[in-house]
Amino acid sequence: MVDCASMSLEAFTDESLLALVARSDEEALRVLFRRYAGAVLSLARRMGLDAATREDCVQEVFGRIWKGAKSFDPQKTQARSWLLAVAHHQAVDLVRRQAARPQAIEPDAEHQADAFDVAGPGLDEVGALDRIRIQKALNVLSAEERSVIEVLYYQGYAHGEAAEQLNIPLGTLKTRARRALEKLREVLGDA
Repeated sequence: MVDCASMSLEAFTDESLLALVARSDEEALRVLFRRYAGAVLSLARRMGLDAATREDCVQEVFGRIWKGAKSFDPQKTQARSWLLAVAHHQAVDLVRRQAARPQAIEPDAEHQADAFDVAGPGLDEVGALDRIRIQKALNVLSAEERSVIEVLYYQGYAHGEAAEQLNIPLGTLKTRARRALEKLREVLGDA
């Protein structure tokens, strides 16, 4: 059965929904969740988080939105930008937490032999090492190139939206993105 209240909220803008969330409207949060959970999950995946942590990230992001909706100012930013910034900050926190935490070895893991049992780092360790390599590679980019990569790949904007977000022409954005990706391929290919 479809709830009439949720049907009417589906037509609301993100800004209006955030205003309702700031007044503790749970249904408005559910509508935002339906709109943005996929984008948050995708962002967390692109940042190298494992499946369980990605799901935790989505839950924590919407918890932060619930608690922090009052701080959203539509005069300063668009709701989508604010929501994705909350998601990005949460994902970065989780990546840092994962990188700082030593990976535990499961008790029976050392004694289980299978076709993939080879000397070397475990999958979690490989993911952490890849994140570290990527972060080091990002350091070779100029500030402008890094901001383009962040908006396109970490915040999930399309090229046109990213150009608007960064207040630069679309052609400039595409040039910076191409140059940045070439540099990243070169640096990561050497590693």
